[in-house]
Amino acid sequence: MTADSTPGADGAWQSTRAERLCYRGPRLVTGADIVRISRTLALEPWHFVQTAPAAANDPTGVVLDNARRRVNVRIANAAHGCVFHVLTLEGTGRCGLGELAPVSCRMYPAVPGRDDEADAADAGAGREHPTGAAPEDEGPGTVGRPLDAAGLARARRDWVADRDHWFETVRRWNELDKGPGDPPGIEDFQRYLLEAHAARETGAPWPEEVVA
Repeated sequence: MTADSTPGADGAWQSTRAERLCYRGPRLVTGADIVRISRTLALEPWHFVQTAPAAANDPTGVVLDNARRRVNVRIANAAHGCVFHVLTLEGTGRCGLGELAPVSCRMYPAVPGRDDEADAADAGAGREHPTGAAPEDEGPGTVGRPLDAAGLARARRDWVADRDHWFETVRRWNELDKGPGDPPGIEDFQRYLLEAHAARETGAPWPEEVVA
């Protein structure tokens, strides 16, 4: 546990986010979120993610075991919720990732994929202060505080781009010719994800398109 001295509306926002997201774990996580956490913590993704059965038409459903299984990859959940969920000495919840939190978590209470007007309304509701004025140093992306309208708009654009790349990464993996030998497992997919994301950042071809 850790001490908690977050005052006012910001503390209330963090506690509410923990109750509604952290206790059950983030669901709208993209490959970019997983890669960012992995790189920053110097920790392979399979140490903090888990799988769950995916529907046949789910664009994030990763095919494994010679097409016998289709699974989602998500941030792991423990008995207390998300593995990065931290309980304070006061009994409230906080995200232990801070600015590393998945984009969908940083957007709370806005929901990724909703229209701009709904997101803007959520941003305004999430930033109400008892005094009616926000702190002077408050800005888009400030850790521990809800995003303002500008920050939310950027986060929404980032999430859409990350989601589309996530869909394409999973689609390409599922279509790879994996050969007749031992079928690749979830760790192999996550290695492919790391390579695909590196290629995205540098503008290089997809891993399977690179010819020696």
